[in-house]
Amino acid sequence: MTALRVQLQLAEAMGSTNRWFCSQACGREIDNPELLLAYFIKNGGATDFARRFDAAMGQLNRWYCSEFYGCDIRDPEVLWDYYTLYGSAQVANRARKSAADVSTPELCSAC
Repeated sequence: MTALRVQLQLAEAMGSTNRWFCSQACGREIDNPELLLAYFIKNGGATDFARRFDAAMGQLNRWYCSEFYGCDIRDPEVLWDYYTLYGSAQVANRARKSAADVSTPELCSAC
């Protein structure tokens, strides 16, 4: 499961969303994997990923995913895919409703 977790986290760090935020913070297009990874870690992407990954592998998501597919689901990839399609939207909506303040991301110090 560790290999899957690392693969998924690196995909997010190198993905278009993180690339866009990193490029905006640095004021130029960023394609360097090391800069993207540094930005991802420094700006909470790794912490947020850890929270979401734990939720995706957790009992509640496993139950909803199993109900959705009609059988017991324990495969980490299936649980992650289900969570990213259905579970994370519910969590995000709850977080948005309860968020008291919005913090500004730190600028990229690696630029």
